[in-house]
Amino acid sequence: MITCNNKAARRWLAATVLSILGTAAHAEGDSICSYTRVEADSGAVRGRSGSVQSLGVDGWVGGDFNRLWYQFDGRRSGGRTDTSELQLLYGRYIAPFWDAQIGLRHDERPGRRDYLAVGVRGLAPYAFDVDLKLYVRDDGKLFGRTRLENDFLLTNRFIVRPYVNVEWSASNLDATVRRGPYQTDLGVQARYEFNRRVAPYFSVSRTWHPVAQASGEPSATWLRAGLRLIF
Repeated sequence: MITCNNKAARRWLAATVLSILGTAAHAEGDSICSYTRVEADSGAVRGRSGSVQSLGVDGWVGGDFNRLWYQFDGRRSGGRTDTSELQLLYGRYIAPFWDAQIGLRHDERPGRRDYLAVGVRGLAPYAFDVDLKLYVRDDGKLFGRTRLENDFLLTNRFIVRPYVNVEWSASNLDATVRRGPYQTDLGVQARYEFNRRVAPYFSVSRTWHPVAQASGEPSATWLRAGLRLIF
């Protein structure tokens, strides 16, 4: 069993990543760069009352060969936080446009859990952004996430981004999540870039939960409008 639900493990990972990045900065001539994408939106689920707010942060800091990747995803509805997930990952260059990643994931909601995260991220042919992750929960359970997305320019400023996200488990995780795919999200985001750093957007997505899952959650159609910022 792999256990990472403790402050010492998180402190050790942070210290290790900072040490690696410091060594990388010296080896790469202090050429440290960074990229952060923030997407904040508000919307609703078709057929349900109330609004839903979401915040997503995705970025990295480092050089050509060593990077610290960070991701945050959170959602609120009815004035309460439904989901909150933070990932801190060390990324190492393994091929042009590809990083291998390892690090920790911490969920604050809906339940406080820690995970070991291992995966790869990069650009597949035709500029598809691919993010593949395996997660080992603090009780030893294994599951994963597969996300694909791509940008299609209709004009120089109007861009459409379709995406698909599949969550799956290698075993029965708990009473509500059975082995196999347990959630699939398919959507498209349309944004207008006033410049490369600021872009309002509108997105439509559909979430499916297989009938085999014990949670019995119904499928849902999400409508959102928000703002995308690049730093």
